Amino acid sequence: MTSPVGHLLVGPRSHGVVRYAQSVFDAVTAEGGDHRLVHLRTRCAGVSSILTECAHVHMHVTDRLFGHTPLRARDNLLAMIAGLRRPVSVTLHDLPQPSDGRAMPARIEFFRAVARSSAGVIVSSRHEASLFAEYVDASIEVEVVPLMFDAVRAHKPSDSDELTVGVLGYLYPGKGHIETLRAMAGLDPSVGFVALGTPSPGHDDLADDLAKLAADTGRRCTITGYLTDDELRRASADVTVPVAYHRHMSASGSINSWISAGRRPLVPRTAYTEELAARSPGVLTMHDNNDAALRAAIESAFADPESTWIDAAVSPSPTAADVGRSHEMLLRRWSA
Repeated sequence: MTSPVGHLLVGPRSHGVVRYAQSVFDAVTAEGGDHRLVHLRTRCAGVSSILTECAHVHMHVTDRLFGHTPLRARDNLLAMIAGLRRPVSVTLHDLPQPSDGRAMPARIEFFRAVARSSAGVIVSSRHEASLFAEYVDASIEVEVVPLMFDAVRAHKPSDSDELTVGVLGYLYPGKGHIETLRAMAGLDPSVGFVALGTPSPGHDDLADDLAKLAADTGRRCTITGYLTDDELRRASADVTVPVAYHRHMSASGSINSWISAGRRPLVPRTAYTEELAARSPGVLTMHDNNDAALRAAIESAFADPESTWIDAAVSPSPTAADVGRSHEMLLRRWSA
């Protein structure tokens, strides 16, 4: 009889990585595997005794969940892995890349130390695998399991006549909120800007910057704050033009959220978006990776609103069942 596999979630449930980790656990248990879940809201909480039954533990990891700085996060997570006293595998999220600027060396050290302490490593795209090999540790083999798509559930938009451009996900520098609002300069001021999400910790000033820029141009600016899954789908349906202008993404839960709501977001042409488009044709509208191309794409979308919706015949890949089976195979291999 095989031992159960443990899944240790660390961080607030509202965090995208934690929510995705929960989705992976749900997917893998739906496939019939014996898996146990422990969720620690803070990294300081004690590990539940339920994990003592598990021969192997899997964690979803990014540095910001484990410390205020990457090096402190490294020390905290390595201590947690050592304390588990059993093999630990990881899914790494938000791999370091040059757009991290001065934080990049410390982030590389975090990911390298964690990967070297792990029994197995998963990343969420081939692009992330290339980032890992180039910047973290080319000697470690990683497995690629793309982010799952929920079943596409398109909500009927409300009867409001308000036209809007929307960006989905946490507000933080580089996510594309400011750039998208600036790209709306040629649109009638009656077209509103909507940020579906809330500022990430330490970036409340970005909400103020958005409000000021919108006010200077006479445009409405709405920041919804945190939305439940159902609220997010309804709000995603009400946006006229969905945008995901995060130009340095290595994998993107925000894009998947648009797609799961039946929307076909405008995205910059990058290694990751081309990978996603090749795997799931018909789910994205790509434009060149610059502000002028975004502006033109927004104007084209307003001229053809139907282009912002995914055709009913399109089935994004991978599904939750695909991801569940992939994890069951890998985690059992690493537990052996």
